[in-house]
Amino acid sequence: MPGKTARPRRKRDPESTRLSILEAAKTILARDGAEGLSVSSVAQLAKVNRGTAYQHFEAKEDLVRATLDLVSHQLLEAVFEGGDLGGEPPEDILAPDLEHLPEVINGMAAFNLRLASYAIENPDIGRIWLYDVLSRDDPRDDVFYKRFERALQALALSDASRDDMDTEALSVLMLTGYFLWPVWVRAHAKSKKARKVMAQRYAAEVLRLSMHGVLRADSHSILNAYLKSNPVLS
Repeated sequence: MPGKTARPRRKRDPESTRLSILEAAKTILARDGAEGLSVSSVAQLAKVNRGTAYQHFEAKEDLVRATLDLVSHQLLEAVFEGGDLGGEPPEDILAPDLEHLPEVINGMAAFNLRLASYAIENPDIGRIWLYDVLSRDDPRDDVFYKRFERALQALALSDASRDDMDTEALSVLMLTGYFLWPVWVRAHAKSKKARKVMAQRYAAEVLRLSMHGVLRADSHSILNAYLKSNPVLS
């Protein structure tokens, strides 16, 4: 009698398993906070063996930290479109002088809309990121915050900006608003089209504030004309 053919074992993919665990941890962290998260509950949601989860993360604190780091890097990839911390500031945000002010404004508008749209469509990411910076001893260590402030610092060094720009204070002010705005969007916008309008509203308002807090006075007429004529942000 012929013997039974052994079923082939599924090939293990530790990195894929780890990512599944982290994605499940994101869901629980955004919904219940760190207090409601455990390695066991994450393993159950990720549909992996609890022992397997503990092989990747021996303690809850390790899992929380890894999840927070993942969120910061996901923000970095999505908002800066793959730009890394060591690279040059993105060209669509900065220009060296007032001669290129239209490019500066176009870049700022595109960036503002990209970040506002991402925050609105991924509110869990924003909640986790805010939790992360609130729980850090030094929030300036966060990779996404570092990259955001570097972009503002480069703008501050260009001829297009005011001389008294405080990039740290402005970074905190802007990022707080970007990740709180989705709370208002959730209350008022029930469709994708409505959420898009809310993203456009926020991006336009950041540009208006930039006119008085970031860009030099001789750029105001150009920015006003841009806001009136641009069909996306008007």
